[in-house]
Amino acid sequence: MRKKIGLLLIICGLLFILKPLAEHGYNYYCQLQLKNELKQREDVRAVKQSDQSELPIEPPFVLEIPSISVEAVVIEGVGKKELRRGPGWDPRGVYPGEQGNVIIAAHNNVYGSGFKELHSLKSGDMVFISEGKSSKHKLAYCVESIETIHESDDITIFDPTTERILTLITCAPPSGSGKRVIATAKQKE
Repeated sequence: MRKKIGLLLIICGLLFILKPLAEHGYNYYCQLQLKNELKQREDVRAVKQSDQSELPIEPPFVLEIPSISVEAVVIEGVGKKELRRGPGWDPRGVYPGEQGNVIIAAHNNVYGSGFKELHSLKSGDMVFISEGKSSKHKLAYCVESIETIHESDDITIFDPTTERILTLITCAPPSGSGKRVIATAKQKE
């Protein structure tokens, strides 16, 4: 009986250790696939000799935050399934390049942990959005504020705006705390 309990505890421990590795591996695989899709889309545009970037930029698109080493492909949607693949564009906002609030959410501790260092952003840090890695045209945003809120306290982050802003959202550690880290950035011309 002791051997069975010991074996069961070992198996549980291994599962506990392997689950996050599997989640990060899945996210890494999905991001590679998405980057390949973007590359193919760029190659098609190059063949058509279309240098003009189309605005607005619709998902999938590339999000870069150099100060916290984020380079990820953003997909459409913020449900559980979508956020497992990487950061997601929230349809309550507008597309990048349009007047209004662009909303992007990502995990901070599972499935690639896209925004695990979001709380480390500082006012003045830059965020870039482009159609692809080799795109000549990038939308630039300058971080204006970073705050931690209780998820039920402030839903105005989803409100339409007259300015061109970017709102980045993730959970605040520890998981299950019910708090969110919100970074707001204003588009530069």
